[in-house]
Amino acid sequence: MRLWRFLIVALLALAAAPAAAAPPPATNGVLVDQELYRAVTERVRKGENFYPATIAEQRARSYPAKPALAVRPPTLAYALALLPSTQARTGALILLLFAALIAVRRTLSDQPAPLALATIALTLTGLFGAFFPGAAYLHEQWSVLLLLLALCAARRPALMVGLAFLAVLVRETALAWLAAMVLVALWRRDWKLAGLATGAIAAAGALWLVHAHFAAAQVTAADVASPGWVRFQGLTLVIDALRRNLALYPLPGWLLLGVAAASLLAMLRWGETRVRIAAVGSIGFIAALTVLGREDNGYWGFMVAPFVLWGVPLLAARALARVRR
Repeated sequence: MRLWRFLIVALLALAAAPAAAAPPPATNGVLVDQELYRAVTERVRKGENFYPATIAEQRARSYPAKPALAVRPPTLAYALALLPSTQARTGALILLLFAALIAVRRTLSDQPAPLALATIALTLTGLFGAFFPGAAYLHEQWSVLLLLLALCAARRPALMVGLAFLAVLVRETALAWLAAMVLVALWRRDWKLAGLATGAIAAAGALWLVHAHFAAAQVTAADVASPGWVRFQGLTLVIDALRRNLALYPLPGWLLLGVAAASLLAMLRWGETRVRIAAVGSIGFIAALTVLGREDNGYWGFMVAPFVLWGVPLLAARALARVRR
């Protein structure tokens, strides 16, 4: 695939995303969250400790401050605090996005041009949220790009697991894909990958306990407690989350679910190792959404949006091959 074709697809997607995508239902709530994370980042940049700054900001907005799951990990705030402004942070996010797309392109260098172009385009439709205002402060946007880079490094297990581990440190929900690495590795009897991924999960768990300790130390009895995330919303939240892929956004719920299910099954059946890891992680994540998540948590779908349609080009290629016989 020539570079100019890749750039044309990228530019078309960038132009189409803001115009074609009406803001998802949870956008207003997400923008409020982004303002919280921006305020925390600015306080950290001025030298404040993350935990007192975060709890103070959540308290000022009447946000839940307990349990510890209500407090995002400090990784992103400290990283963004190294940059001087929202513009610089947004620029860094866009640079990482294009680095991830270039990595995807390189992994597809041995694929037929139409299949590769379609895969890149469908990846882009799942990343359109990165171009909304304040996206640099949303943990999901950074975490999913790190996951995308990790999957593109599937031939280098240590690098793949390391990048996925960083994704978890930014947003805990990336654990679904680390767990997928373990499952796929065990199925393939790849003991090295299974061991690395299991160790990364254990390390992430230990670091989360440290995070929980420091967060809890700032909380008082008067602080607001989260109403919880176990809501058993079934497919309602799943449909809302999957609409974070621009290609799925206009579809009715039943068709959206059908396309996503067919794509994921194709990924499991015909995909390479990285594609199967993406599928297993996505299926686990989607299954969790049927139980976990409130009505305003649809933006969690940004974690799965770039991967969920990777099976569509595989299905199309199989269909074309049958027609030509």
